[in-house]
Amino acid sequence: MKQMLKYTTIFFLLLMTSTLLAPPSNVHHEHSSTWAEITFDSLSVDERLAQLFMIEVRPTYGSKHIANVEKIIKDHQVGGIIFFKGDPTEEVKLTNKFQALSKTKMLVAIDGEWGLAMRLANTISYPYQLGLGSIQNEEIIYDMGKEIGRQCKRMGIHVNFAPVIDVNNNPNNPVINYRSFGENPSNVCNKGWAYASGMQDAGIIACAKHFPGHGDTDVDSHKDLPVINHSMERLRAVEFQPFQYLIGQGVMSVMTAHLFIPAIDDRKNIAISISDKAINGILRREMSFTGLSFTDALNMQGVAKYHTDGELELKALMAGNDILLSPGDIPKAIRLMKKAMADGRLSEDYVWGKVLKILNYKHALGLDDFQPINENNVEKDLNNTKAKHINYKLIEQELCLVKDENSLLPLNPKDNRKVFSIAIGTGAKTKFQKELEARGNVKSIAISKNASIAQFNTIKAQMKNYDITIVSLHKMSKYPPNYGVTNQTAQFVNSLSTSENTVVVNFGNPYNLKKFRNQKTMLLGYDDFPENHIKAAQAVYGVIGVNGTLPVTVGEEYHADMGVTTLPNSELNTGVPEEVGMSSARLSKIDRIAQQAVNSGATPGCQILVAKNGRIVYNKSFGKHTFNSSKKVQNSDLYDLASITKVAATTVSLMKLDEDGLLSINDKMVKYLPELAETNKAHMTIKMVLEHKAGLKDWIPFYYETTKDQNIYDSIYTSELDELHTISVGNGLYILGDYKQNIMQRIYDSPLGTVGKYKYSDLGMILMKELIERVTGNNFNEYVAALYYEPMGIDRLTFLPLDKFDLSEIVPTSVSPDMRKGLVHGNVHDPAAAMLGGVSGHAGLFGNAESLAVLMQMLLNGGVYNNVQYLEKATIDKFTAKQSNASRRGIGWDKPEMNRKRVNPASDLASPKCFGHTGFTGTMVWADPKYDLVYVFLSNRVYPTQENRKLIRDGVRTNIMDVIYQSFMLP
Repeated sequence: MKQMLKYTTIFFLLLMTSTLLAPPSNVHHEHSSTWAEITFDSLSVDERLAQLFMIEVRPTYGSKHIANVEKIIKDHQVGGIIFFKGDPTEEVKLTNKFQALSKTKMLVAIDGEWGLAMRLANTISYPYQLGLGSIQNEEIIYDMGKEIGRQCKRMGIHVNFAPVIDVNNNPNNPVINYRSFGENPSNVCNKGWAYASGMQDAGIIACAKHFPGHGDTDVDSHKDLPVINHSMERLRAVEFQPFQYLIGQGVMSVMTAHLFIPAIDDRKNIAISISDKAINGILRREMSFTGLSFTDALNMQGVAKYHTDGELELKALMAGNDILLSPGDIPKAIRLMKKAMADGRLSEDYVWGKVLKILNYKHALGLDDFQPINENNVEKDLNNTKAKHINYKLIEQELCLVKDENSLLPLNPKDNRKVFSIAIGTGAKTKFQKELEARGNVKSIAISKNASIAQFNTIKAQMKNYDITIVSLHKMSKYPPNYGVTNQTAQFVNSLSTSENTVVVNFGNPYNLKKFRNQKTMLLGYDDFPENHIKAAQAVYGVIGVNGTLPVTVGEEYHADMGVTTLPNSELNTGVPEEVGMSSARLSKIDRIAQQAVNSGATPGCQILVAKNGRIVYNKSFGKHTFNSSKKVQNSDLYDLASITKVAATTVSLMKLDEDGLLSINDKMVKYLPELAETNKAHMTIKMVLEHKAGLKDWIPFYYETTKDQNIYDSIYTSELDELHTISVGNGLYILGDYKQNIMQRIYDSPLGTVGKYKYSDLGMILMKELIERVTGNNFNEYVAALYYEPMGIDRLTFLPLDKFDLSEIVPTSVSPDMRKGLVHGNVHDPAAAMLGGVSGHAGLFGNAESLAVLMQMLLNGGVYNNVQYLEKATIDKFTAKQSNASRRGIGWDKPEMNRKRVNPASDLASPKCFGHTGFTGTMVWADPKYDLVYVFLSNRVYPTQENRKLIRDGVRTNIMDVIYQSFMLP
């Protein structure tokens, strides 16, 4: 767990108050004491007493209410305000307005137990605390607390009345219930402090509530005074524990509850919030708490029903509270307080010590130098990417697989089992169902929770046509006694309990489990929001693992800490940007860049994919197959990958051969290609070739020699397949079957440049294909397909695509680029690869963005995909690391250029660990291990001719890559 005391302001505040060394008025800190004392001396007696009051602001009540708040602030100079339901921007403006009326700036508070959304519209609603009680990792709850603290600071809020640390051990509790971390005191302690310390590290006062514990009540203290009849022994063993723990850790404030607990104070109708025995006695003396004590709202009927305005506030102050929340009659309360001090019932030192304490808090919070809050972009600032990312992580980690007796989950989409999804409680298809449909063979229907038994039975009859039934429960209630579960719903779900292949996904309060008995598979999603639907669907199909545990006991069947753990698969899956810490808004800028590229003629169309943390968060296609085509590019269409072949086929094959000891990259090529022995290439090692440091020429225009003279052309090519012309080069043209020997000989005979100097070359990769076939005894294309593509389920990554796919699924490349006339479509664009039959080590691979991304994700996973180890991580690290200062390159792989004086094929934001490759046809693929990031860009920028270099000149591919990094690097 991260610790407190990180920030200068809050560090000083904790030294003064929350480390519990001494009351604030006795702390000898010259600057703080001087400011507090000067301010104190400047206030009238009435204004000093007004510092004890925190009044309500309810913007939805209208202008008359707001005017009344203004009047109270001007007339009485109260110490604080608490905001209720409203709009964030409006409340920032009101805060500035109200603070301007206050000569001693006010503490601003909010009830934000699940974030600002508890009170403010258009803000992020984090999970209720009962769901957080399921989480096994308190670090993410700390992160939530810190993020909520950041949001509070942006709003000008100083106090958040959270966390609730009541131990909820009464399923029928009408007011705490889902607001508690659960029934286990230790769990409440740990999670309560995680939340509180996160907020306090962000500079916000956290508040432990409702002292001494509101968890075992059956009355709502808003409506009446609840009674708890437990003994002191029981209270200390259960209810007191979280408060004692958080006080010991340094929580800065506590809220006292409107509860009648005879074991503490048996005076009739004396709530804990006005009991000297409870607050000055137990909280202050026994528990050694010296921080701020807030009353719960004094307009709640738990106290207001039994005590008159003014007297109630006086009693609350005398009991030991520092700040009186939602007072009834401030002028009367001030009069009674002054009278009590005058007649000796109330010590001036006692009262003024509390006022000085409040002023010291205000100083430490910066209210001695208040600056108006920025009123612009409030909602944008609140709802940033990190805030949303934390929410997704919380929702993922709170998921609880309560039972899975037949190990039904997770489902494997490759099994292609027919799934019947029944959503109860909604009239339309849910987000959960849409997510299921995106991952498996799913049929979805929806039915009202008030449907008749006959209607439910009609649906039940359809289940026999499916392998798996998933029943999801929606639009229920958080509250007892029935939690929104109708009798019909319960009867239908319970009738399925004998089914071996039924999954119940419960988007509700776990206490509703009492309605569902003997279920074999029950997944608890807690809340019925789209984010919960996404995560639950991911859990059903194994995209994420589940390890939450039930935070409460429900009847005899469901016990606290129940929970089945499942592990995620290692496949690439779809997701949303915010769940991996990326901004949807920033990623949407890719749309504009891509569309501009199409509109400007840089390329007829393109596919773009972004994946992070194993989630595809962006996968779109733009434009047409050609400029004059009506066929739009689809995500499934295949592009000519050009030189990406060098890594996605050739290099990954060599990585496996090197790992298995079938060759060594330090071996000389001649060991496997003896025909090199009498050439100037006998010295070349495999590694030298893969690093492009063997001195080879960049390329040889093999086709050019065949087109210089018509007689030569006619002797090499024919328009019909025959015994001699056995290799198709595309466009109805066939080349001599033995012409390959001519090509290879020309490579053998080619001159060398400087050995050891970087020079990018196709020739070495052509040789590598021959070498791989000699070592494996298999055709290169068949070998790499059997090694990776087929077992990984990559069905749209292939050589010779016309053997498997319809021409309409393949994007064309150029018009008459070489010896071929007309549009090259379905055949490799590179002429050398075409003359070699469409399969080569330097070009020839076709694919779509998603298939290529799967291969790259396997490499990011350390060689694992869908729980199968294809390569060792050490092998991947070896090949993808920069090899020397001679160039930026790895072994086979390209790398970002870290020297900013040179051209960078990647984004300048990419990490040094990033690896990938580009292709001549306008393709690019990168994987960045530092950020678990995959980027694929596929296009046919060579249409209509390869002279179209606009895509390259405009930096389209790297501009998009910049946007990708900015989507998670910028705040």
